[in-house]
Amino acid sequence: MKICLALSILFWGLAVPVLAELTPGDLGKIRLIVKEESKTELAPIDTRLRNVEIAVSSLTGRINGVEKQISHATVTYGLIALIVVAIGIPAWRGKRDRDQERKIEELRQEIETLKQQRIVGT
Repeated sequence: MKICLALSILFWGLAVPVLAELTPGDLGKIRLIVKEESKTELAPIDTRLRNVEIAVSSLTGRINGVEKQISHATVTYGLIALIVVAIGIPAWRGKRDRDQERKIEELRQEIETLKQQRIVGT
C-alpha cells in the first residue's frame, strides 16, 4: 500500500506541470527564441543569396561585354566585305577590260599584217 501511495504521489507530481497554462510572458519568450533561431538559420542563406546576386551581376556584365564585342565584330566584318567588294569588282573588271584590249590590239596587228601582205601581194 505504501508503494501504491508513493507511486500515486509520484505520478501526480509529474502530471501537475501538464495542467499548467502558458502565460503571455512565456509566449513572448518563445517568440524571441524562435526569432533568434530563425535569424541565425537565415543568416547563412542571406549571405549565400548575396553571393549569388554578385555572381549574377558579374555574369550580366560579361554577357554585355560579349554582346558589344559581337556587334563590333559584325560591323568590322561587314565593312571589310564592303571594301573587298568595292575594290575587287572594279579590279576584276579592269583585268577583264585589259585582257579584251590586249586581244583587240593583237587582232589589229594581225589585220595590219594581213593588209600589208595584201598590198605587197597585189
